[in-house]
Amino acid sequence: MVSKNDLATGILVLIAGITIYEFSPGGALFQPMPAHTMTHYYGAAIAIIFGLIGLALYKKTNKVTVAVSVLSMILGLVFLLDAPPSMPLAIILTPHGAAMQAVGGLTALVGIIGIVGSAALKKK
Repeated sequence: MVSKNDLATGILVLIAGITIYEFSPGGALFQPMPAHTMTHYYGAAIAIIFGLIGLALYKKTNKVTVAVSVLSMILGLVFLLDAPPSMPLAIILTPHGAAMQAVGGLTALVGIIGIVGSAALKKK
């Protein structure tokens, strides 16, 4: 049986990943500089808040969902620290567009793992 809390957390993290991916160059939500920096703040906030929602439900979810929530928050922080021009990872993760797409894709993949985990594993 599918746990509703696990499934909801996986879907939220998947939405966060798709949103981050769409903020990257070529995505529907891409903004040129100087508004581009704000997209990093929005994407990071979405990923971190959705990860916190999953952690708030930790007593009602399985271990995979807790891991998905933590990874969503970590990838949200990576996306935040990749904001140009002054954040530290903006210089390291180059090319910038590819790094944004990779973080968004990884976050979406983590969300898919959470959705599959909600169906495959039993809740606590």
